[in-house]
Amino acid sequence: MLFSNFYQKARSLHRRLRNGIKETFRPEISQRKIRTFIKNTQIVDKSEPPSSERSSIAVIVPCYGHAPFLQEMFESIQRQTIPPNEVIFVVDRSPDNTLPILEGLVQENQSNSSSRFTILENESNLGQAASLNKGVEYSSSDLIMILNDDDYLMHDSIEVTHKILKKYPQAVLLGGHSLHFGGNSLGSTPKLIQSICPVENIEIDLRLPNQVKRYRKYNDINMTHSGSSFYKFAWKTIGGYYPDKSKRLVHFSDRDFQLRMNALFPVALSNITPLSCWRNDSSVDQGVNS
Repeated sequence: MLFSNFYQKARSLHRRLRNGIKETFRPEISQRKIRTFIKNTQIVDKSEPPSSERSSIAVIVPCYGHAPFLQEMFESIQRQTIPPNEVIFVVDRSPDNTLPILEGLVQENQSNSSSRFTILENESNLGQAASLNKGVEYSSSDLIMILNDDDYLMHDSIEVTHKILKKYPQAVLLGGHSLHFGGNSLGSTPKLIQSICPVENIEIDLRLPNQVKRYRKYNDINMTHSGSSFYKFAWKTIGGYYPDKSKRLVHFSDRDFQLRMNALFPVALSNITPLSCWRNDSSVDQGVNS
Protein backbone atom coordinates (compact mmCIF):
# COMPACT_ATOMS: atom_id res chain seq x y z
CA MET A 1 0.00 0.00 0.00
CA LEU A 2 2.85 2.40 0.86
CA PHE A 3 4.57 1.63 -2.44
CA SER A 4 1.29 2.08 -4.35
CA ASN A 5 0.73 5.53 -2.82
CA PHE A 6 4.29 6.55 -3.62
CA TYR A 7 3.90 5.30 -7.20
CA GLN A 8 0.68 7.29 -7.73
CA LYS A 9 2.24 10.46 -6.34
CA ALA A 10 5.30 9.98 -8.54
CA ARG A 11 3.09 9.52 -11.61
CA SER A 12 1.11 12.64 -10.76
CA LEU A 13 4.29 14.68 -10.29
CA HIS A 14 5.70 13.37 -13.55
CA ARG A 15 2.49 14.31 -15.38
CA ARG A 16 2.56 17.85 -13.99
CA LEU A 17 6.22 18.27 -14.92
CA ARG A 18 5.60 16.93 -18.41
CA ASN A 19 2.63 19.24 -18.95
CA GLY A 20 4.58 22.19 -17.58
CA ILE A 21 7.46 21.54 -19.97
CA LYS A 22 5.04 21.17 -22.87
CA GLU A 23 3.28 24.44 -22.06
CA THR A 24 6.62 26.22 -21.81
CA PHE A 25 8.35 24.87 -24.90
CA ARG A 26 5.44 23.67 -27.07
CA PRO A 27 2.46 25.90 -26.25
CA GLU A 28 -0.79 25.55 -28.22
CA ILE A 29 -0.40 29.17 -29.30
CA SER A 30 2.93 30.13 -30.85
CA GLN A 31 4.08 33.58 -29.78
CA ARG A 32 6.62 33.51 -32.61
CA LYS A 33 3.82 33.17 -35.17
CA ILE A 34 1.86 35.97 -33.51
CA ARG A 35 4.86 38.32 -33.62
CA THR A 36 5.43 37.48 -37.29
CA PHE A 37 1.78 38.14 -38.10
CA ILE A 38 1.84 41.53 -36.34
CA LYS A 39 5.07 42.50 -38.09
CA ASN A 40 3.69 41.60 -41.51
CA THR A 41 0.28 43.25 -41.10
CA GLN A 42 -0.21 46.95 -41.65
CA ILE A 43 -3.14 48.73 -40.02
CA VAL A 44 -4.16 51.32 -42.58
CA ASP A 45 -7.15 52.74 -40.68
CA LYS A 46 -6.26 53.42 -37.03
CA SER A 47 -9.51 55.19 -36.21
CA GLU A 48 -12.16 53.74 -33.92
CA PRO A 49 -14.78 51.41 -35.44
CA PRO A 50 -17.97 53.01 -36.78
CA SER A 51 -20.71 53.63 -34.24
CA SER A 52 -22.73 50.46 -33.64
CA GLU A 53 -25.91 52.56 -33.68
CA ARG A 54 -25.28 53.48 -37.31
CA SER A 55 -23.88 50.12 -38.36
CA SER A 56 -25.78 47.87 -40.70
CA ILE A 57 -25.41 44.20 -39.82
CA ALA A 58 -25.25 41.03 -41.89
CA VAL A 59 -25.65 37.49 -40.60
CA ILE A 60 -23.35 35.12 -42.51
CA VAL A 61 -24.27 31.42 -42.45
CA PRO A 62 -21.84 28.85 -43.91
CA CYS A 63 -23.87 25.76 -44.85
CA TYR A 64 -22.62 22.20 -45.13
CA GLY A 65 -24.32 18.93 -44.23
CA HIS A 66 -26.81 20.18 -41.65
CA ALA A 67 -30.10 20.07 -43.56
CA PRO A 68 -32.16 18.76 -40.59
CA PHE A 69 -31.33 21.87 -38.54
CA LEU A 70 -31.89 24.62 -41.11
CA GLN A 71 -35.50 25.31 -40.15
CA GLU A 72 -34.57 26.03 -36.52
CA MET A 73 -31.52 28.07 -37.53
CA PHE A 74 -33.65 30.16 -39.91
CA GLU A 75 -36.30 30.67 -37.24
CA SER A 76 -33.68 32.14 -34.88
CA ILE A 77 -32.88 34.80 -37.50
CA GLN A 78 -36.52 35.57 -38.21
CA ARG A 79 -37.31 36.07 -34.53
CA GLN A 80 -34.62 38.69 -33.85
CA THR A 81 -35.87 41.67 -31.85
CA ILE A 82 -33.83 43.81 -34.25
CA PRO A 83 -33.72 42.15 -37.69
CA PRO A 84 -30.45 42.03 -39.62
CA ASN A 85 -30.10 44.12 -42.76
CA GLU A 86 -28.76 41.13 -44.67
CA VAL A 87 -28.68 37.37 -44.28
CA ILE A 88 -26.19 35.58 -46.53
CA PHE A 89 -26.17 31.80 -46.78
CA VAL A 90 -23.06 30.26 -48.37
CA VAL A 91 -23.80 26.70 -49.48
CA ASP A 92 -20.46 24.90 -49.62
CA ARG A 93 -21.34 22.14 -52.11
CA SER A 94 -23.32 20.42 -49.37
CA PRO A 95 -23.95 16.71 -50.04
CA ASP A 96 -27.52 16.82 -48.66
CA ASN A 97 -30.63 18.81 -49.60
CA THR A 98 -29.43 22.01 -47.91
CA LEU A 99 -29.85 24.13 -51.06
CA PRO A 100 -33.52 23.35 -51.85
CA ILE A 101 -34.46 23.70 -48.17
CA LEU A 102 -32.87 27.16 -47.99
CA GLU A 103 -34.45 28.20 -51.27
CA GLY A 104 -37.86 27.19 -49.90
CA LEU A 105 -37.31 29.05 -46.62
CA VAL A 106 -36.20 32.23 -48.40
CA GLN A 107 -39.07 32.10 -50.88
CA GLU A 108 -41.59 31.56 -48.10
CA ASN A 109 -40.30 34.32 -45.81
CA GLN A 110 -38.71 37.05 -47.97
CA SER A 111 -41.91 39.03 -48.56
CA ASN A 112 -42.66 39.17 -44.83
CA SER A 113 -39.15 40.11 -43.70
CA SER A 114 -37.29 43.42 -43.66
CA SER A 115 -34.01 41.49 -44.04
CA ARG A 116 -32.52 40.86 -47.47
CA PHE A 117 -31.80 37.16 -48.02
CA THR A 118 -29.10 35.91 -50.38
CA ILE A 119 -27.96 32.38 -51.18
CA LEU A 120 -24.45 31.94 -52.57
CA GLU A 121 -23.34 28.58 -53.97
CA ASN A 122 -19.78 27.26 -54.16
CA GLU A 123 -19.08 25.28 -57.32
CA SER A 124 -16.79 23.02 -55.30
CA ASN A 125 -16.32 22.41 -51.59
CA LEU A 126 -14.08 25.23 -50.32
CA GLY A 127 -14.35 24.72 -46.56
CA GLN A 128 -15.80 26.98 -43.91
CA ALA A 129 -13.05 29.62 -43.88
CA ALA A 130 -13.26 30.34 -47.62
CA SER A 131 -17.07 30.23 -47.50
CA LEU A 132 -17.12 32.82 -44.72
CA ASN A 133 -14.76 35.08 -46.63
CA LYS A 134 -17.04 34.82 -49.66
CA GLY A 135 -20.06 35.81 -47.60
CA VAL A 136 -18.32 38.72 -45.87
CA GLU A 137 -16.92 40.00 -49.16
CA TYR A 138 -20.37 39.91 -50.73
CA SER A 139 -21.96 41.77 -47.83
CA SER A 140 -22.46 45.53 -47.92
CA SER A 141 -22.86 45.81 -44.13
CA ASP A 142 -20.44 47.34 -41.62
CA LEU A 143 -20.92 44.66 -38.98
CA ILE A 144 -20.86 40.88 -39.47
CA MET A 145 -22.46 38.26 -37.22
CA ILE A 146 -21.57 34.59 -37.69
CA LEU A 147 -24.11 31.79 -37.38
CA ASN A 148 -23.27 28.15 -38.08
CA ASP A 149 -26.06 26.32 -39.88
CA ASP A 150 -26.73 23.90 -37.00
CA ASP A 151 -26.74 26.53 -34.22
CA TYR A 152 -29.37 28.95 -32.96
CA LEU A 153 -29.22 32.68 -32.30
CA MET A 154 -30.85 33.88 -29.12
CA HIS A 155 -33.68 36.16 -30.19
CA ASP A 156 -32.06 39.36 -28.92
CA SER A 157 -28.52 38.56 -30.14
CA ILE A 158 -28.40 41.48 -32.57
CA GLU A 159 -29.99 43.92 -30.13
CA VAL A 160 -27.55 42.97 -27.36
CA THR A 161 -24.59 43.10 -29.74
CA HIS A 162 -25.41 46.67 -30.78
CA LYS A 163 -25.76 47.76 -27.15
CA ILE A 164 -22.50 46.17 -26.02
CA LEU A 165 -20.52 47.56 -28.94
CA LYS A 166 -21.98 50.99 -28.23
CA LYS A 167 -20.71 50.69 -24.65
CA TYR A 168 -17.27 49.46 -25.84
CA PRO A 169 -16.70 51.44 -29.07
CA GLN A 170 -13.02 50.48 -29.24
CA ALA A 171 -13.82 46.76 -29.65
CA VAL A 172 -13.88 45.38 -33.20
CA LEU A 173 -14.90 41.84 -32.24
CA LEU A 174 -17.49 40.67 -29.72
CA GLY A 175 -17.96 37.09 -28.62
CA GLY A 176 -18.91 35.01 -25.65
CA HIS A 177 -19.76 31.57 -24.48
CA SER A 178 -23.00 29.77 -25.34
CA LEU A 179 -25.80 27.59 -24.05
CA HIS A 180 -25.22 24.01 -25.20
CA PHE A 181 -28.13 21.97 -26.49
CA GLY A 182 -28.68 18.76 -28.37
CA GLY A 183 -31.39 16.40 -29.52
CA ASN A 184 -34.77 17.85 -28.59
CA SER A 185 -33.52 20.10 -25.79
CA LEU A 186 -33.72 23.36 -27.77
CA GLY A 187 -37.34 23.80 -26.70
CA SER A 188 -36.31 24.15 -23.06
CA THR A 189 -33.27 26.33 -23.78
CA PRO A 190 -33.63 30.06 -22.93
CA LYS A 191 -34.10 32.16 -26.06
CA LEU A 192 -33.41 35.66 -24.72
CA ILE A 193 -30.03 36.83 -23.47
CA GLN A 194 -31.73 39.50 -21.37
CA SER A 195 -33.87 36.88 -19.61
CA ILE A 196 -30.57 35.60 -18.20
CA CYS A 197 -28.91 38.95 -17.56
CA PRO A 198 -30.02 42.53 -18.36
CA VAL A 199 -27.71 43.97 -21.00
CA GLU A 200 -26.51 46.74 -18.69
CA ASN A 201 -25.31 44.09 -16.22
CA ILE A 202 -23.45 41.90 -18.71
CA GLU A 203 -19.81 41.74 -17.63
CA ILE A 204 -17.38 42.32 -20.49
CA ASP A 205 -13.73 41.35 -20.47
CA LEU A 206 -12.06 43.83 -22.82
CA ARG A 207 -8.89 42.25 -24.17
CA LEU A 208 -6.26 44.65 -25.49
CA PRO A 209 -3.63 43.62 -28.06
CA ASN A 210 -0.80 43.74 -25.52
CA GLN A 211 -2.50 40.94 -23.57
CA VAL A 212 -2.10 38.48 -26.46
CA LYS A 213 1.57 37.97 -25.60
CA ARG A 214 0.44 36.08 -22.49
CA TYR A 215 -1.72 33.59 -24.39
CA ARG A 216 -0.49 30.00 -24.41
CA LYS A 217 -3.62 27.81 -24.78
CA TYR A 218 -6.46 27.85 -27.33
CA ASN A 219 -8.99 28.85 -24.70
CA ASP A 220 -6.98 31.78 -23.34
CA ILE A 221 -9.29 33.64 -25.69
CA ASN A 222 -12.55 31.71 -25.71
CA MET A 223 -15.71 32.45 -27.63
CA THR A 224 -18.30 30.44 -29.53
CA HIS A 225 -18.12 31.14 -33.25
CA SER A 226 -21.90 31.44 -33.67
CA GLY A 227 -23.13 34.74 -32.29
CA SER A 228 -19.72 36.40 -32.54
CA SER A 229 -19.63 39.72 -34.42
CA PHE A 230 -16.91 41.83 -35.99
CA TYR A 231 -16.50 44.89 -38.17
CA LYS A 232 -15.84 44.26 -41.84
CA PHE A 233 -12.94 46.73 -41.97
CA ALA A 234 -11.13 44.72 -39.26
CA TRP A 235 -11.80 41.45 -41.14
CA LYS A 236 -10.16 43.03 -44.19
CA THR A 237 -7.21 44.37 -42.18
CA ILE A 238 -6.22 40.96 -40.79
CA GLY A 239 -6.69 39.18 -44.12
CA GLY A 240 -10.02 37.52 -43.32
CA TYR A 241 -10.27 33.88 -42.37
CA TYR A 242 -7.33 31.72 -43.45
CA PRO A 243 -8.39 28.74 -45.61
CA ASP A 244 -4.74 27.58 -45.70
CA LYS A 245 -4.18 25.77 -42.40
CA SER A 246 -0.40 26.09 -42.69
CA LYS A 247 -0.70 29.87 -42.36
CA ARG A 248 -2.87 29.85 -39.23
CA LEU A 249 -1.64 30.68 -35.75
CA VAL A 250 -3.62 27.67 -34.49
CA HIS A 251 -5.34 24.81 -36.29
CA PHE A 252 -8.98 25.94 -36.02
CA SER A 253 -10.06 28.66 -38.44
CA ASP A 254 -12.35 30.46 -35.98
CA ARG A 255 -9.85 30.58 -33.11
CA ASP A 256 -7.07 31.59 -35.51
CA PHE A 257 -9.27 34.45 -36.76
CA GLN A 258 -10.06 35.59 -33.22
CA LEU A 259 -6.41 35.48 -32.18
CA ARG A 260 -5.26 37.50 -35.17
CA MET A 261 -8.02 40.03 -34.56
CA ASN A 262 -6.98 40.44 -30.91
CA ALA A 263 -3.32 40.73 -31.88
CA LEU A 264 -4.15 44.03 -33.59
CA PHE A 265 -7.41 45.28 -32.06
CA PRO A 266 -9.33 45.28 -28.76
CA VAL A 267 -11.76 42.38 -28.42
CA ALA A 268 -14.79 42.18 -26.10
CA LEU A 269 -15.59 38.88 -24.35
CA SER A 270 -18.73 37.95 -22.44
CA ASN A 271 -17.31 35.20 -20.26
CA ILE A 272 -20.34 34.77 -18.00
CA THR A 273 -23.47 35.62 -20.00
CA PRO A 274 -24.08 33.43 -23.10
CA LEU A 275 -24.64 35.15 -26.44
CA SER A 276 -25.83 32.18 -28.53
CA CYS A 277 -26.99 28.56 -28.47
CA TRP A 278 -24.53 25.90 -29.66
CA ARG A 279 -25.60 22.45 -30.83
CA ASN A 280 -23.25 19.89 -29.32
CA ASP A 281 -24.24 16.71 -31.15
CA SER A 282 -24.16 17.46 -34.86
CA SER A 283 -20.64 18.13 -36.16
CA VAL A 284 -20.19 16.61 -39.61
CA ASP A 285 -17.02 18.36 -40.69
CA GLN A 286 -14.72 18.58 -37.66
CA GLY A 287 -11.11 18.59 -38.87
CA VAL A 288 -12.23 18.32 -42.49
CA ASN A 289 -14.30 21.28 -43.56
CA SER A 290 -13.30 23.87 -40.96
